[in-house]
Amino acid sequence: MSTWNDFLIILNTGVFMAGAELALMEGARSSKKVPSCRVSPYLRERDEKGRFETDFKNLKSSPSLFQENFRMTPATFEKLYEILLPFLMRKRNTRPNDFISEKAKLAMVLEYFASGDLCRHIASCYRISKQHFGSIVSHVSQAICKALKCQVAECNEETMTAVAKGYKEKWNFPNCIGAIDGKHIQIRAPPKSGSIFYNYKGFHSIVLLASCDASYKFTHIDVGAYGSEGDSNIFKNSTFGSKVLSDQLPFPADTLIDGKKVPHFIVADDAFPLGKRIIKPFAQKTLTTEERIFNYRLSRARRCIENAFGILSTKWLCLRKILFCSPDRAQEIVSACCLLHNFLLNEVREEYCPDTFSGYETNNGEWVIGETENWDSNRNETRFYRGRSSDYGKYVRNVLKEYVNSAQGAVPWQNVAAFV
Repeated sequence: MSTWNDFLIILNTGVFMAGAELALMEGARSSKKVPSCRVSPYLRERDEKGRFETDFKNLKSSPSLFQENFRMTPATFEKLYEILLPFLMRKRNTRPNDFISEKAKLAMVLEYFASGDLCRHIASCYRISKQHFGSIVSHVSQAICKALKCQVAECNEETMTAVAKGYKEKWNFPNCIGAIDGKHIQIRAPPKSGSIFYNYKGFHSIVLLASCDASYKFTHIDVGAYGSEGDSNIFKNSTFGSKVLSDQLPFPADTLIDGKKVPHFIVADDAFPLGKRIIKPFAQKTLTTEERIFNYRLSRARRCIENAFGILSTKWLCLRKILFCSPDRAQEIVSACCLLHNFLLNEVREEYCPDTFSGYETNNGEWVIGETENWDSNRNETRFYRGRSSDYGKYVRNVLKEYVNSAQGAVPWQNVAAFV
């Protein structure tokens, strides 16, 4: 009997010890799953001490300081917010205990675009985690792209005719429906990407290929090509470029210049192929006087895309610095900045880009350098296209050369400006 009782005592003791060990293990697991402090005390004070609650409202009382931080006045910010609100609102709130208003999200992303500061710095100012800030940047960028896509006019005969009229009136270049070029946006090298994003300038990038009108508004945007690709290949492989080269866009009808039919075209630099719809300068070797003058006149029109890129990257400084994010998010950021650029030019051109900022031409053809050109150090970059020019492109260029050197098409200052 005593033996049986001893066995029961031992069994109960073993069960008790096993249960105690199990309880300790469960306690250890639960302590790992539920940390004692889920949110940093610093982040918990967002609603009381975050930048949106403290500084944003105070900045609105000083429009000039507000514009320095967000690239727009408080009134324009409110108008943009109303446009974006339907696209910013989520279908359901997945963070009920950590809610951030849509207006706060827009403010922090605009400040990030405008300042180009590191994400973690902006996130700490607004007292949110850097991981959460990254998702907010994507969300707001996507909302901007959806809401403001109408800021890039549809490519049709009517809009192209309006662009050609602008180039004729403002830059004295007929039949031009845009200036096109590429811009490298520096990004952090993606993991296991090799050299596919590494460009000839010596850094990793994605390419923004864009065209613009005579007033520096973008008429076409193509973002995301690998930095290792050249502008010519990117253009040929893009949907827009293939349609231009195959003459499939609804171009306006040809017009008469000095009695000769001339098609509408896009002006470009040496990186692009010469053709019916692409006109570029004469090669720099052994230029005649007439060719020098033509190159000058074409450069006046092509300057528009260089100025557009200069204004864009000076206003939205994130495009001048390394984007420490994936190529997909970088593409969203660049597209959003381009659409904001068009939106502000359409809505409040004088406050966003006055002549003193973008540069302007005097009545005698002298170019007055603006603030944006003082920022830009890569304007006179030389690139070459190694390919065979089409005969039709040469014909169109020669017709234009004769026109700009004729009494009808010449401007009074062109000889001096072209140093001939």
